[in-house]
Amino acid sequence: MTNASKKQNRILLATLVVVLAALITLVALTSSANRRAKAEAEARAPLPDNRIEDHADESAAPGNGLGPEEEAKDAAKTEEKKEEDGKTPETEVIEEQMKTTGEEKSDRTEEETDAAVNATVKPEDMLPVFRAPIEGGVVVKGCSLSVPVFSATMNDYRVHRGLDFACAPGTPVLAAADGVVTEVRRDPMMGVTVTVRHNGDAQTVYQGLDEETTRIAQVGDHVSSGQVIGAAGETALIESAEEDHVHFAMTVAGKPVNPADFMQVVYLSDLYEDAE
Repeated sequence: MTNASKKQNRILLATLVVVLAALITLVALTSSANRRAKAEAEARAPLPDNRIEDHADESAAPGNGLGPEEEAKDAAKTEEKKEEDGKTPETEVIEEQMKTTGEEKSDRTEEETDAAVNATVKPEDMLPVFRAPIEGGVVVKGCSLSVPVFSATMNDYRVHRGLDFACAPGTPVLAAADGVVTEVRRDPMMGVTVTVRHNGDAQTVYQGLDEETTRIAQVGDHVSSGQVIGAAGETALIESAEEDHVHFAMTVAGKPVNPADFMQVVYLSDLYEDAE
């Protein structure tokens, strides 16, 4: 081998060594770059659920990791928000008491609720207990507010807004409940009439009475349940063909009602049924 060939081989060998060294350096640099990129990617990636929970627990710890100044600012913001909502420590206490009161009310029994309601109702707003206007009186003709019934006097069918209590002329007529006499008059068709006002915006009307009644009852008289306010008569022209009786009607809140819905009465038809 000539000197030229040996020299050329040494140059090639040196070149290979340099290239190999360059490749090793490149591989090392690439590996280092990949490790940094992976670390940065992991740093930017969302935390796993378990790490998030741990972080949340730490943030909920006393102080929330804030310094004294930051905690003071946070507390001030909370108080400002409460003021904007109209809440103060006093209102929060009141709200809590209202909640407790509401829970206590929901635990009330039905009887306690009824008692509480009754306690708020004024006596003058409550209907009294009514009784029949004739002692031991029997109803010979019932009340019919909407369905016409036969009138023996007028020989036709018409509504009958009251109860007819059979009784002989001169029989004492009694106040159906405590009240005040508001009217004593002579009605052209129903004869001598007495009207008594009661609690609960109720009125009782007694008609077909004797003239003696005008000397017994006077407007403005305060009467008690069962007190004599007149005498039975025969002054109701529109019911003159009927057997002797007192016509008794009633209204509540200005509307006609069936008196039998507010008191105990005995019907003549019931007595016949019992006899059979």
